[in-house]
Amino acid sequence: MFSVKNHLLCIGGAYVMQKPSPNHGGIMKPTLLVMHYTGSPSTTGAIRTLTDGNAANRVSAHLVISPEGVITQLVPFDKVAWHAGVSKWNGKEGCNSFAIGIEMVNSGLLGKGPNGYFDRLTNKPVPANQVVIATHKNGDGGECPWEIYPLAQVEAATGAARAILAAYGIKEVVGHDDIAPHRKIDPGPAWPMDAFKKRVLGVVA
Repeated sequence: MFSVKNHLLCIGGAYVMQKPSPNHGGIMKPTLLVMHYTGSPSTTGAIRTLTDGNAANRVSAHLVISPEGVITQLVPFDKVAWHAGVSKWNGKEGCNSFAIGIEMVNSGLLGKGPNGYFDRLTNKPVPANQVVIATHKNGDGGECPWEIYPLAQVEAATGAARAILAAYGIKEVVGHDDIAPHRKIDPGPAWPMDAFKKRVLGVVA
């Protein structure tokens, strides 16, 4: 059972793994939940990037969820994390100042070569049974290969999102591609956004 205590996510009453990121701003009152993908297959690499205080482009998110469903928290939910960049929702710009960001470790948009599909950052092969061919909802790029999100990851994200929404009274869940259309394409068409929103907003069990 997921819950939020002291602005940190808990599972079964115990805090999830903590890896505090120095990349954050001040206190905020969250009113929006934003879903992302990392664009790479490595959980360790994603956490390293999101906690690198010496990077030229410092970024962070509140949670990182591995393909196996393991959750790591980098920033407390009441602090600004740097995950949205130039963004706008419902006429309000700068979504970092009011949004919680969840990063799911996923290669996202894949490359395709003579030997099959691959992660575009690392060139790591991606098996065909982990790929869906789809067109992005914003119409970018036509039909393309995308990495599928494993069930364990979807379920972990669902549980975490339900707890976050309940704790802060959040009523809206969006993708990075909603708040920064055409600039960002995550979480992409492989993410079951419609079903996810119904589940976390309490429409469907």
